[in-house]
Amino acid sequence: MGLGIVISVIALTSMGTQGSEVLYTPVREIKDQNISVKGWGSGVISETDEVAYEGTRSIRISTRNFFQGGQINFGTPVDLAKAQTNKSNLFRLIYRPVDSGAMGTGAGGANRPGSGTGGSRPGGGLPGGGLPGGGLPGGGLPGGGQFGGGAPGGFGGAAASAPPSFKMIRVIITTTDGKKSEAYMPTNTSSSAGERGWRTVSVPLQAISGFDRTNKVINQIGLSADTTTTFYVGDMRVVSDSTPIRAEISPKSFNRELGAEMIFGARGEGGSSILKYTWDFDDTDGSDENVDSEGQFVKRKFRKAGSYTITLTVSDYFGLKTKYKTSIKGIING
Repeated sequence: MGLGIVISVIALTSMGTQGSEVLYTPVREIKDQNISVKGWGSGVISETDEVAYEGTRSIRISTRNFFQGGQINFGTPVDLAKAQTNKSNLFRLIYRPVDSGAMGTGAGGANRPGSGTGGSRPGGGLPGGGLPGGGLPGGGLPGGGQFGGGAPGGFGGAAASAPPSFKMIRVIITTTDGKKSEAYMPTNTSSSAGERGWRTVSVPLQAISGFDRTNKVINQIGLSADTTTTFYVGDMRVVSDSTPIRAEISPKSFNRELGAEMIFGARGEGGSSILKYTWDFDDTDGSDENVDSEGQFVKRKFRKAGSYTITLTVSDYFGLKTKYKTSIKGIING
């Protein structure tokens, strides 16, 4: 089966959750939500109190590949027919890899110390370092040296969490008319969902492959990953998000020697939107059609002296929101 819709990761910051449709919440046991779980293939799934995003429980899923994982069954089917008509509505999953304690983030539910490798202290986590003056949230790139200063203040430093060892989460949705739809959600750069290693990914309901051809009344959601791993589900719901896109570049200016290689970083905020970052390193016409690099962190070596305008364009992967452009200026000395 092909990947169908492959989506990028999203930022949790400023996420709008008004009018959200809850599919699974950790503040109540699954039996109280009329939910049951069942292994799929050789996958294993169960409710657990090992870690919790909120409350004291989560759903633990062990998977071997895309075709073995866990199924979450809804005794009371969830009708998303109305929600699917609004392009601002997204399926949001908050999850925690079992290896997210590798950088000392800890896991831990309410009033419990963190668990996992390096997570012996409650909450734990590495402080944000990143680019000079504070850096990008989550530590990111080390400051000093090659960055040549950067702007005071940077982006600030939020607690870091280790990226998961698996690259994709597969979501299979079964509706009461017996039809299936799916989405593949990349995790390698997924966004932090607060502390203790929880992360978040989302996909617009209108972008889930095949969902528009179903009756949109969900009675089962299957979850798996692309390799042998275990992860926890901390929350699962549909959220509405119309938050506009905003972004910053670090450094905010530069003055370097000819031939210098620099690393530029961006932090975008767009609620639950799936963000795409493109860079123009000699913007003279104000157009976003000239793309020199793509990604949240990019390297650039300047081989010609002069003044430069570096333009970042941040867009919604599915084209649902207005693009956001911001620029910085710098000098390369001959």
